[in-house]
Amino acid sequence: MAAYPALVQLLRLLGRDDALAALDVDSEPDPAALSEPQRQRLSALVDAALENVAAELVNEAAASDDVTSPAAGLTFVNDRIAAFADLLNAEQAERLRGEAARLLDGWGR
Repeated sequence: MAAYPALVQLLRLLGRDDALAALDVDSEPDPAALSEPQRQRLSALVDAALENVAAELVNEAAASDDVTSPAAGLTFVNDRIAAFADLLNAEQAERLRGEAARLLDGWGR
């Protein structure tokens, strides 16, 4: 099961207020307590904002002192996506990786 911090981060990347409203909650719930309808709404939010989520993750990688190359940036992003494992379906995770790789490809040019 995804850890609470991973859900908090994903909701922030999706736009916290809109994401909480879509889940019909006032604050970040325990990931284990998400109902199936909430998980479906979360999945729909991710689908709708996937490119933006990837861009935000790449921006966070760029701001990290530990990221000094496109390869390190991709590792950073992949670590975040791995933390979201129980919150994303496999296709979403793969699409996020692909979009992040595309964005990172332009680094250093």
